[in-house]
Amino acid sequence: MKSTIKYLLTICILIKQVENTVLCPSKLRCMDETRLNCNNSLSAPTDFHCCDGLQCVAAIIPATDTQDQLNTTICITSSSKQHQTANNKTTSPKTPPIMASSWSAATTYYNMSNGDTGWGYFWYDASHQAIRTDFYPICPFLQLYEAGVDANYIPCSVLFYEGQNYYVYPSVQTCCNYTFPAWQPDWLCQSNATFNGTILIDGQMTDFWTIEWFSNFTGEGSVRNIRNMYTQVDSRIPIRFREDLDTGYLDFHDYVEGPIDQTIFTSVINAYTPCHQGHDSESTDKTCTRYNSQTLRRSWPCDNPTCS
Repeated sequence: MKSTIKYLLTICILIKQVENTVLCPSKLRCMDETRLNCNNSLSAPTDFHCCDGLQCVAAIIPATDTQDQLNTTICITSSSKQHQTANNKTTSPKTPPIMASSWSAATTYYNMSNGDTGWGYFWYDASHQAIRTDFYPICPFLQLYEAGVDANYIPCSVLFYEGQNYYVYPSVQTCCNYTFPAWQPDWLCQSNATFNGTILIDGQMTDFWTIEWFSNFTGEGSVRNIRNMYTQVDSRIPIRFREDLDTGYLDFHDYVEGPIDQTIFTSVINAYTPCHQGHDSESTDKTCTRYNSQTLRRSWPCDNPTCS
């Protein structure tokens, strides 16, 4: 009887969360410059079309040490002054949701680069400009530099807080600090996310929102950037998040909405202040790697584990 009551309460909570879902403002969505997988055909939904002043052309993203070659299409600047019009266009059947302003969930992750799996927890609160993700039994990121690549295979917490991005390794009492903001609840709106159909994930039907683009931010070659979100159908409840360099994804379980105590975020870095900045050619502190979000052993910047 108790299990039946618990099940019914869970269903009621999920129904309430779906009812609370707010969608992005209604508008003709389009793809910005450098976005991938565009399609300007009149039969394609408008959110696959390039925005005004851009054209959709074939592109090849060459293979790198982190990615296979990708044959795709990309939005680039056009010499013509074409403008989008709703006439005779196929609009997208769905509009992206605005995510909850504060929520938490248990997580499992899969690292596509080496097959590692793990678990952890996720907290988000827009009022604190903060995201915290804990990873166990090993960290999927390789930010520790001077100690060698093998030193990274320990638990870690990844924190976005007030415009900064931290990677904290409690067992070695080390923190790496980079500048990168946390997302906003309407990030799918801001990114002009493209609806790419429904996908079945672990028995749940999800809306698949794609954001993929070309970049060369390190100056070391072009890469395909990924920031794709899978939400429960017609809701803002996150089911899976797949981000950057095609190396893995994070699944969310036991989702709960509600304010997060600020100490959840501040406690993880207070014990490690000041954190080490990502080193550059002029820095003598080489505790941490130069760029954040390092994920692949084969992309380690040296031929040997300790860069000696």
